[in-house]
Amino acid sequence: MIIQSESGRHATAGCEQPKNDVYALYFGMGQRISLIDDPRVFRVSPAGEAFAELITRRFGGRHRDARFLDLGTGSGVHAILLRQLGMRNVTASDISQKAVETARANELLNMGEPRIEFVHGDLFDAVLPGEGFDVILFNPPGWQTPSATFISALQKSTVAEGLALETMFYGEQTLRQFFREAPRYLKPGGKLIVGLNSLVGIADVMRDLYQMHEGCLHIDWSLLDRQEFPLLLYTEQWQALRPLLNEEVARWTSQGRAHCRFTAEGELFWSYEVIEFSFKPLKG
Repeated sequence: MIIQSESGRHATAGCEQPKNDVYALYFGMGQRISLIDDPRVFRVSPAGEAFAELITRRFGGRHRDARFLDLGTGSGVHAILLRQLGMRNVTASDISQKAVETARANELLNMGEPRIEFVHGDLFDAVLPGEGFDVILFNPPGWQTPSATFISALQKSTVAEGLALETMFYGEQTLRQFFREAPRYLKPGGKLIVGLNSLVGIADVMRDLYQMHEGCLHIDWSLLDRQEFPLLLYTEQWQALRPLLNEEVARWTSQGRAHCRFTAEGELFWSYEVIEFSFKPLKG
């Protein structure tokens, strides 16, 4: 599963137009990052920008010696931003080898020399369990598992060829695996900062999290940021399937499994919520 929620090939608000296959983003506090515009690696989405702006607000000089892990690094933008902010110990992982290669190139483009440890693997596969991190950042796939009806209709569609469901769907399955493993990779007092899409079914995700660690861990959380974004479909194939996808999302929402809102013009908006989690062992 590619850990790049709500990312795609689109013009991003607040970024300059690509020049020579490079585009630039600005996140405040003088933090500007240039990124290679490679069609095989998703561009930074509005949600990715919001996550980066939160990083800029959240992490200052007192965190310079903290150990960071950026899961699903994609273009490497969040890992590079941490380094620009002065963080000295950053590891970044992605399931896509091409994304890892592009992230390394982006670090050289912005910083001139490599210092971030970029690794290739799904979730924690490339990270040793003994490596405790102070902060783990994660922006997972945004949509939940589609219905059999949707998958069947998608397979029958004449524009379905080449679509990878894992790019956007099955987010709750990814999160279940992530939350099961993540506490083992945190130092005592460490934090998870996770960007959640309301289409993944946040209430169910939270319920799963509490159930899987019941009797073992005390879980604390706080909502750091919440914004609404329109649903962006980044390829011609997805755009052609918009009515089918809108029906699927409306069904999730009517069943209480997700949240969205439709405007009078039929435009779909979803809620992007960045949550900080911490864990403490329960005393036996």
